[in-house]
Amino acid sequence: MATFTRLQLRTYQTDSADFSGARNFSLENNLNTTAYFVIEGVNSKDIFNSASITSLVNCSMVTESTHAGFIIDSGSTATFTFTPSSTIAKEDVYLVAPNPLVYSPEDITSSGSVSGVNLDTNA
Repeated sequence: MATFTRLQLRTYQTDSADFSGARNFSLENNLNTTAYFVIEGVNSKDIFNSASITSLVNCSMVTESTHAGFIIDSGSTATFTFTPSSTIAKEDVYLVAPNPLVYSPEDITSSGSVSGVNLDTNA
C-alpha cells in the first residue's frame, strides 16, 4: 500500500504490497478539467477477469481483461475499491497517469509543475 505523487505517476509505478484483498484507492485531481488514470497488467497479465472494481465516486471507468481506464472528474477526489479474487503480485500491476508537466516563463529552473492526479492505494 503506497502513495504516489503526480510526478511519479507520469511513469509506470508498482505498489509496495501485493493485492490480496479489497483495497480502497483515492485519486485527487487538481485540474479544472478531467484527468486520467490506468491500472494495467504487466506483460498483458489478465487482471480484471479475477478482480472487480466497485463503489466508484467522482469517476467513470472502462475495463477489459488487462486494463482499467479511469476518467477523474475535474477538481475532485475520486475513490473506488479494487478487489482481487486471489492474490495478484505487485509486480504484475502497473499504475500510471498521463499527468501534464507544465512549464512557465516564470520558472527559472525549468523544472515545471505537474498537474493531474496523485494516488493513495490504501485510502
